[in-house]
Amino acid sequence: MQRLLTLAVVMLLSVTGCSFGIADQELPAAPKAAIPSAQAERHQTTAKSITLTLKKTYKGFQAPTGLAIDQSGNLYVSNWSGGSVTKVDAAGNYSTFAGGMGSPAGLAFDYAGNLYAADYAQDVIYKITPAGEKSSFAQGLHTPAGIAFTHAGDLLVSNRSSNEIVKITPAGKIESVAKGMRTPVGVAEDPDGNLYVTNYGGGIIKVTPEGAISTLSTQFGRPGVGIDSSRQYGIFAADNGDGCVRRLAPDGSTKIVADNIGGCVALLVHEDTLYAGGWNEGAVYVYSIH
Repeated sequence: MQRLLTLAVVMLLSVTGCSFGIADQELPAAPKAAIPSAQAERHQTTAKSITLTLKKTYKGFQAPTGLAIDQSGNLYVSNWSGGSVTKVDAAGNYSTFAGGMGSPAGLAFDYAGNLYAADYAQDVIYKITPAGEKSSFAQGLHTPAGIAFTHAGDLLVSNRSSNEIVKITPAGKIESVAKGMRTPVGVAEDPDGNLYVTNYGGGIIKVTPEGAISTLSTQFGRPGVGIDSSRQYGIFAADNGDGCVRRLAPDGSTKIVADNIGGCVALLVHEDTLYAGGWNEGAVYVYSIH
């Protein structure tokens, strides 16, 4: 009964944005260190100034929470309150790609073209083939929200209610990667193997390949599910509390690069394009990065 009441509250609060969790205690701040010469080029690249220009807007979604793009350039959007995943092709045509889910959140494609969807309400990760055949990939999770594949092919999952990040091997084995988060709802891996976690309770957490955990940034109203890291553009994260997308500098400072996205939750960077999903208008905004 408590679980049902919690989900009911989430749906009632959707008009103001994604309501995933509660505040928690602070983690230690990341220590300041000199940037090794081998990483200097990456640091300079992520520090470059960029501009985002709105190209188009897709509307009609039901609390869009996760975004993914397949090898053909089709966009996939999880409808949190609709229990489905919508496919949007290059021409802008909509179709239901998969249904019958509780509250689908994060989405991610594997190298074989299968789509994975985290079902927050049912504590399961679904695997959906290119033909739309859905099956259970992993069960027994704890309100899984954002997901992302590592470069090694393991699936990272932010377990919100157990305050941890886990990874799932291709064989379906679940292993804990980092604990002691603050209601984690999003996760991404950078090219060097560091993990970045959006904590709905506040801030962005960094986890090194060696397992060291530190707070990278607290300059967020309330981080959302969407976070993306690339060598070319660095780290972008959805700020649900402030209704915007922020870009993080290596020192943890942030700059708002896209604003006025009510209930900003979802985020994806693909090539030179950034996609952001907002709950308030059930829309996905598409920006060119230049």
